[in-house]
Amino acid sequence: MKRAVNLRLDENVIYTLNQLSKELNTTKTDIVEKALHLFSKNNQEQHNNLLKFAGKLKDREANKMIEDIKNNKDSKDFEFNLSWKNT
Repeated sequence: MKRAVNLRLDENVIYTLNQLSKELNTTKTDIVEKALHLFSKNNQEQHNNLLKFAGKLKDREANKMIEDIKNNKDSKDFEFNLSWKNT
């Protein structure tokens, strides 16, 4: 069962939502639901890609990478070594 919710959206977003609804001959609810599903799926895929590196970086390297990202959101250039030894 669907529930009504109230959202505050930018005028440009509202315009885009209205245009998509007309062009696709569907409801605004359908567009928002599909957009949220796609956003969630993409976010999960990015999260899964990050988890692939879990355990492959040393704590110091991982902390430095996170710090670099936080400090400079425009440039994501950093180096790290993903080689490891199997024991």
